[in-house]
Amino acid sequence: MAKSTYTILVLSGASSAPRKLHVSKSVVRALASVSAMVFAGFSFFVYEYVNLNVRMLELKRLRREAGEHSATAEKIRRMEVEIAKIRRLDGRIRVALGIDKAEAGQVVLAQGGADAETRVALQKAAGERGGRLLDWVGGDLATLAQEIAFREQSLKELQTHLDKKTAVLAATPTILPVKGLVTADYGYRKSPFTGKREFHEGMDIAAIQGTPVVATADGVVRFAGPAGSYGNVVFIDHGHGFTTAYGHNSRIRVHARQRVRRGEIIAYVGNSGRSTGPHVHYEVLLDGVASNPMKYVVDNTGITFAVAAEADNSS
Repeated sequence: MAKSTYTILVLSGASSAPRKLHVSKSVVRALASVSAMVFAGFSFFVYEYVNLNVRMLELKRLRREAGEHSATAEKIRRMEVEIAKIRRLDGRIRVALGIDKAEAGQVVLAQGGADAETRVALQKAAGERGGRLLDWVGGDLATLAQEIAFREQSLKELQTHLDKKTAVLAATPTILPVKGLVTADYGYRKSPFTGKREFHEGMDIAAIQGTPVVATADGVVRFAGPAGSYGNVVFIDHGHGFTTAYGHNSRIRVHARQRVRRGEIIAYVGNSGRSTGPHVHYEVLLDGVASNPMKYVVDNTGITFAVAAEADNSS
C-alpha cells in the first residue's frame, strides 16, 4: 500500500542526527493548489494593473487631443466673428462709396462656425482616433482661407477706389485763390471796357495789392508769365480734366513744370494786363470748357459779392 505521507529530513548540523518530518500528501497538494492560485491571482493583478495604466495614458491622450481640438475650434470661431465684422464693414464702405456690389454676390462662401452641429461633431470626434475632427477643422480652415482671400481682394478694390477718389478730390479746386470782394461773377455781365454785354468766363476777386494768391488744388504749373490781357498769369493743370487760371498778378512765384499743392502761394495780387484795379481773375476749366468756380468751392468764408455789398451800403 502506498504511503499517504511524505518524509522530509531536516539537517540542523553536520554532526547532528537528521530530524524527520512527516507531511501528508493531501496537505502538499492543498499547498500546491493554493500557491498556484496565488500565483495566478498575482499574475492577473499585474496584467490588469499594466492594462489599466495603458488605458489611463490613452484616456489622457484623448483628453489632451480633445482639448487641443476644442481650442482650435474656439480660435476658428473667433476668427469667423472678426471676419464677419470685416464683411459688414466692407459692405457699409461699398454702400457709402456707391460701389457696385454685383461682383461680391458672385462668390458663394460657406458660413461655418461653432454652431450646435459643430459642437456635436466635436463631442463625437473627441472620443475617436480617426481624423473626422481634423477633416472638419481642415474644411473650416479652408473656408476661412477662402473668405480671407476674398475680403483681401475686396479691400484692395476699395483701396484702389479710394485712391482714385482721393486723387480726384486733390485735383478739384475746392478753395478760392484769395479772400476779398467778388466784383464780377461767372456769367453774363456789362463789360467795364466796352459797356456791352459779354460772357465772363471766370470771377474777379478784388484784394489789396500784393496779397498772396494760392493754388486752389494740387497740380502742375503749365504756364507762368505775361499773356496779353491776362497780364501776369499762372495756368495750373490739376489732372482729371481740371485746369485753373490766375490772372493780373503783380508778381509770380512759380515756374512751368513745378508741382504745387492746394493752398501753396503761387503769385501776388496785382493790376497787370487788362484790369481796372488790383484783383485776381480766376477761371476753372473742366475738360477745356469754362465752368463756374463756385460749383466746386467748399469754403467761401471771407468772400463778399459786390451786389450784396452794394445792397448793404444802401440800407
